[in-house]
Amino acid sequence: MNLTHHFLAQLPKSYHACGVTIFAYTHPRIQVAMLGMVIFLTVGMYHVLSALGGAGQVTAYLADMASIALYAVFAFFALIAPPCLNYFGIRYTLCFGGIGYAVYAASLWCFNHTGNESFVIFAGAWNGLSAAFLWTAERTGITAYATEDNKGLYVAIFYSVYQIGTMVGSAIPIGQNWNAGLHNNSTVTDGTYIGLFIMMLLGACTALILWPMDRMVREDGTRVTLPSQLTFKQQVVDCWKILKGSPWITLVWPYSFGYYYYNVYQNNRFNSPTFTVRGRALNSFLSAAVQILSGWTMALITDKLPMKRRNRAYAGIVFIFILCNAVWIGGYFAMVETVTGLPESERYDVFTPGYAPRAILYISYGYMDGCLGTFLLWFFGALSNDPKVLSVYISMFTFWSSAAYIIAYALDYYAISKEFMFGSSWFVQAVGPVFLLPIVMFWMKDTNMVTLEGIVDGQVVEDVVQGGNDEKLAGTVTVK
Repeated sequence: MNLTHHFLAQLPKSYHACGVTIFAYTHPRIQVAMLGMVIFLTVGMYHVLSALGGAGQVTAYLADMASIALYAVFAFFALIAPPCLNYFGIRYTLCFGGIGYAVYAASLWCFNHTGNESFVIFAGAWNGLSAAFLWTAERTGITAYATEDNKGLYVAIFYSVYQIGTMVGSAIPIGQNWNAGLHNNSTVTDGTYIGLFIMMLLGACTALILWPMDRMVREDGTRVTLPSQLTFKQQVVDCWKILKGSPWITLVWPYSFGYYYYNVYQNNRFNSPTFTVRGRALNSFLSAAVQILSGWTMALITDKLPMKRRNRAYAGIVFIFILCNAVWIGGYFAMVETVTGLPESERYDVFTPGYAPRAILYISYGYMDGCLGTFLLWFFGALSNDPKVLSVYISMFTFWSSAAYIIAYALDYYAISKEFMFGSSWFVQAVGPVFLLPIVMFWMKDTNMVTLEGIVDGQVVEDVVQGGNDEKLAGTVTVK
């Protein structure tokens, strides 16, 4: 008898054809790509609406009201999403999380014909409820399925599929609004909303064909998690104990706040007043294409640099800090020249002189966004391998990023100056990476694997299994 049989499992068999390795459907890389597909079809389509500025409406007023409702509900339910994920499993949690996005797109389609603002705001709140469960399940799966040496790779795979979805979604408003030129009153057509609605529903259904998390096996043979027999109340208590035992995780909150806060300035104070609908749609498409590269950039830093994990974390923080400040310095000059309230005919269109440098700035914001997000997912994965622990960490990130959105949308709703929106966005993004330094210095480890010592047939043997950041590095078991 071997101890490995008790702690390790066999990786799903891969197939080879013409020199190409074809992974089994249950392989963790395929499952991470499937997680990306769910986001591809839900959040990716939602971001297409957001990138159009004001969700494609003439003004951002209605979208701001719906977004405030969305992120208020999002922030609250993010706190209870981890025990729901642990209790119901990743498939049902993701499916429920995808439905709200489709409802939101349908409400905007309805508004174009009925002017029903209440439905849009209600749909925003429903979307917030769904998003809390969707993102907690999604980010937990990404960070938990990867082995320690491939966490950056898995994040890059997910993020690439996700941004391909945004590219595909962006092609819909490009095609629908391209010929409208300067004469569509800055709103998108019904076909845009219908197309996005259908794709969002498909994304919710895709979640149901994922492989259950409690049956997942990593590439090194370790199991992602064991089937839980705890009640929902016990799950809630366990999550509270995890947070109470890791108070230092609060240092991630400033980074989490800054990650989403700036998006309102980017879309409603820069993209929307500066470009025509056609220009905004093309911006979204190009930004998504560049964001695919951001995931692989961070994977090179977090997985491939020839140094220990803590040093790679330092390198990532320095890169993020320099990148953020460089992009915001460039954004300052565009902010000074931005004029709000211009009619569609006076905004920058695809063929207008001066469009290219402003579009490049918007794309740079997107690349920065991708690097910020993918690095944070890797960072969480570097702190623990336990899905239950990761779900709690991620729920805190989700809560504070949602709170940032609420504040930013409220400021936008009350027409706070573009100068304040710009300056505050720059500030929160610049200070966020600095707060990660103490975590790397005092609490991050170069590995979270636990060495277990067991007695098999009277002989002492050792094996290595997953562990959390705050777990002891050794344990003893007896196998009979």
